[in-house]
Amino acid sequence: MNISRSAKAPSSGPKNTDASPSSAAPARKIAAALTRPPTHKRSREILVLELRRLRALFIEIAERYVANVEGKSAALIKTVEEGKLSAATVAELLAGIRDLAVKPQKGRRKDLARIERTIEALQKALET
Repeated sequence: MNISRSAKAPSSGPKNTDASPSSAAPARKIAAALTRPPTHKRSREILVLELRRLRALFIEIAERYVANVEGKSAALIKTVEEGKLSAATVAELLAGIRDLAVKPQKGRRKDLARIERTIEALQKALET
C-alpha cells in the first residue's frame, strides 16, 4: 500500500487554534458566580418558592389524612346500619361518642387525633 504524505487523516472536527486564556474566562466567571452566595433578592425568591412547596405538601398530607379518617368513619356507619346491635352495644358506642371533647373552632391537631381514636375504639368495640 502506497500512502502519500500529502493525504491527511480525516479531521474529527474544527480545531481551536486560539488557546488564549481569555477563552477560558467565561467558564471561570460562571464557576465563580455559582460559588458565591445568592443575592438577598434571590434568596427571598428561593424562600418563597420553598414555602409554597411546603404549603402544597401540607395540604396534600392533610387531604389524605382527612380522606383516611372519613373512610374509617364511613365504614363504621355502614357497619352500624347493616348490623344488628344489642341495646348495650348501642349504649356503649353512644357513650364513647358523647365523651368526646373537642373544640372545632380552634382547629387543633389533637382534636383530630381524639376523633380518630374514638372512631378506632368504636370499630374495636363492634369487632368483639
